[in-house]
Amino acid sequence: MPAGVSEGVLSRSPASDLGRALTWLRDLSMSTWKRVVKGLVIAGVCGVGLCAAAKKLKLSDRLADLAQNVEGVPFPGTRLYAFLASRQLRSLYSEIADEIADSGIEGRVLDLGTDLGYIPIELAQKKPSLTVIGIDTSGGNVRIAEANARSAGVNGKPEFGAGDPTNLPFPGRYLDLVISVNVLHHWQEPREVFEEVHHVLNSGGEFWVYDYRKDIPEEVWGELAENLPAEQRMMLQLGPAVFSKAALGQEEIVRLAQEAHFEVVSAEDKCLTIFSECVPIFVKVRLRKPERVHHGQ
Repeated sequence: MPAGVSEGVLSRSPASDLGRALTWLRDLSMSTWKRVVKGLVIAGVCGVGLCAAAKKLKLSDRLADLAQNVEGVPFPGTRLYAFLASRQLRSLYSEIADEIADSGIEGRVLDLGTDLGYIPIELAQKKPSLTVIGIDTSGGNVRIAEANARSAGVNGKPEFGAGDPTNLPFPGRYLDLVISVNVLHHWQEPREVFEEVHHVLNSGGEFWVYDYRKDIPEEVWGELAENLPAEQRMMLQLGPAVFSKAALGQEEIVRLAQEAHFEVVSAEDKCLTIFSECVPIFVKVRLRKPERVHHGQ
């Protein structure tokens, strides 16, 4: 027997280890399960929030990259955080889907940065005449979005794929509406994204940009968080409250749009629902690709 290795360790089989683990999980009380889940959520929130704060403080490039990509944060709770945070945003996604469904827009719609696919799924249910596509930089998110679509009974109706927002897998003049929801502040090269969206839109097509408002006073975040449970308060303070500081102001969004040759239809502060409350922490900028001018007419 090798020195330093006990007989008990050598004789223990993987099957017995698995059996003990399953017994331990079975015997956990509901209150313990709740504590475990809450601990994972808090761990994930802290991981995301600390990395985002590191980005704002201009620490290492590696931490800045992690702040831009929840998938890259090396914390065991980040996937759970992303899942629960998205569930808390379901009302927001539903409201935006209603706006699109009621707008009269027909044809092909792209959700750019679709996350877990909730807006395309809502649109497939509310307005099946639309062809809806969701693109995300994360292949993991795309797989979850496809699973969500199957669970919602609209499998194959919204299409999902991984892609680069600066190099979309569509020909020019292909889409009728592109939307982005709370992802503008993540883009490293927003001007290139605006130019690419302009390229893939039909003449007269629109680009709706939703994002957090910039530089919301700290007391506003405090008021919003006051009546939330602890884990939701942390998600608010270390999620939207941090990312709003990385957001672009309305004027900057309009400037980028005009440089990419969009017409600005409207730019407005927006109240949307998160954590069961309609909160005025968003902005919506509605852009249009101008109709082509036909010479001689």
